[in-house]
Amino acid sequence: MLENLLQLVTQNAGDAITNNPQIPNEHNEAAVQDASSSIMDVLGSHASSGGGGLSGVLDLLKGGGGDLTSNPIVSQIIQQFSGKLQNNYGVDGAAAQSTASSLIPQVLGQLANKTNDAGDSSFNIQSILGSLGGADGKFDISDALNLFHGGGADNAEGSGGGILGKLTGLFGGSK
Repeated sequence: MLENLLQLVTQNAGDAITNNPQIPNEHNEAAVQDASSSIMDVLGSHASSGGGGLSGVLDLLKGGGGDLTSNPIVSQIIQQFSGKLQNNYGVDGAAAQSTASSLIPQVLGQLANKTNDAGDSSFNIQSILGSLGGADGKFDISDALNLFHGGGADNAEGSGGGILGKLTGLFGGSK
């Protein structure tokens, strides 16, 4: 998945990175890797945060058009990548923001399209969630159940965590 994402970012890096005079040519490859890692870091953080984080990632990967820059997950990726451009390559703030704002939504839009294209096997929901998933590197039913029960193996059944705990509290149940 990471290699495919890196390839997707590279394919879209033209004006944003490769032809950008603010990013020296000797740093183009590293900047592409920074864009890819920003995407993986933020998506992974949201996917593993439980609750609405995973559903936000799934909604993003389902696509559905619209302005991706208004999506809070996309905004967070843009901010992270913009910060890396500033800190690692000395790109000024406005140029870094512009670069990230043009590249990241374009890549994520194509990622969503490829994920939803049955004829394109380079990305699929299972491999993406596996790359972003739990400590074992796989996203499976136990990871999904942990979203509802509020955590990992150290969270005993009925401890009131996660979505079910919140619903129980909402309807007057004990924690």
